[in-house]
Amino acid sequence: MLFGPRLDRTLRAAARVSRTRYPAFIFGLPVSAREIPVFTYHDVEPEEFALDLEFLRANRYRTLGLDEFLHAQASGRIPRRCVLLTFDDARKSFWHTALPLLGTFDARATLFAPTYWMDPPLLRCRRPAAPDEHARMQADARMDDLFMSWAQLRACAESGFVDVQSHAHRHALVHVSNELIDFASPQALARFDLYDWPMRAARARRGVQDAWDDELGSPCAGTPVYRSMPLLSARGRYVEDAEVVHACRTLVLQCGGPAFFDDRDWRVRLQACHDAHRRRHAGHYMGSADFRKLVESEFEISRAAFETHLGRAPSCLAFPWRLGAPQSLQLARRHGLRAVFGVALDYRAAGRAQPLPVFGRLKCDWLRFLPGEGRSNVVAMLGRKLAQFDKVQHLAH
Repeated sequence: MLFGPRLDRTLRAAARVSRTRYPAFIFGLPVSAREIPVFTYHDVEPEEFALDLEFLRANRYRTLGLDEFLHAQASGRIPRRCVLLTFDDARKSFWHTALPLLGTFDARATLFAPTYWMDPPLLRCRRPAAPDEHARMQADARMDDLFMSWAQLRACAESGFVDVQSHAHRHALVHVSNELIDFASPQALARFDLYDWPMRAARARRGVQDAWDDELGSPCAGTPVYRSMPLLSARGRYVEDAEVVHACRTLVLQCGGPAFFDDRDWRVRLQACHDAHRRRHAGHYMGSADFRKLVESEFEISRAAFETHLGRAPSCLAFPWRLGAPQSLQLARRHGLRAVFGVALDYRAAGRAQPLPVFGRLKCDWLRFLPGEGRSNVVAMLGRKLAQFDKVQHLAH
């Protein structure tokens, strides 16, 4: 029986917080002379981003281009009062909000784009047909409102303000064990971003024969979710049996679709269905050669898409969620990348010997803690962080 999915998420989020590197300057200390702070954004709010850029301008901080940042790091000649601004996911808010503001403030930024989502296939469930199919098709149509297009990425690259680089291909999580975490419910589907749902083995119609394929994005209600990790950070993949997925989804559909989840025991019923079918249809762990091929495809497909749409290969990559596993770092070097970026969890790994330069990044929340007039107060920020803690919990990793 599943025990406390919300408690499990809370404990995992608390563990991440405890491993996160917090810069000394948030406590009022100066920025190290050996450090160029790197900040990362996702969706961009116009008022907040304008305040960040105004803070930098008022305090004479310079925003670096990617080549200038890498040259400074390689040479050891670190310029004073400079930062690198990075943006992940190539969401539409970058196009509508960040790019115009960068131009207004004459600021530079680096945008990391996950190539699958620049032109994603239809994401709605294929089998069985859902009673809320119209809503799923509307969600597919809204993909154009969520991510930038290749034409917009080209315009960014040609703007003189933006370096466009790789955020891998799928930006995917994969199941890494058969430990059941939860099921996709209407409440969870409304709460969690499409990136927070792991790749799934699901039924796909090919010609006149059934086959099994992978789904990405938000799943159909009732889909089982197992313990997961980012694809490029994992050391293997557990592939659930698609018959088990099919059975759980079918139970929900046959019992009223969204109304199924009005029953206070819905999770118990889904668990019983899941367990009964998994006894007959066990999943399996992907072989090491196949898993390596899957990981390598993240670099190969991303590179090919950049060459097709932007006329060049990417030179840098930001790993989704956290730094890649040793195999991913070796493959990054093999595929010609000059450097990779992680997050605040990865500063310790960045300090160790790696196949290529590795840089950690700080959340954009900390930018206005840099030394200068109008810097933020850490006590007030911690209060806001605690209030928002529930929003930073991931579904399965």
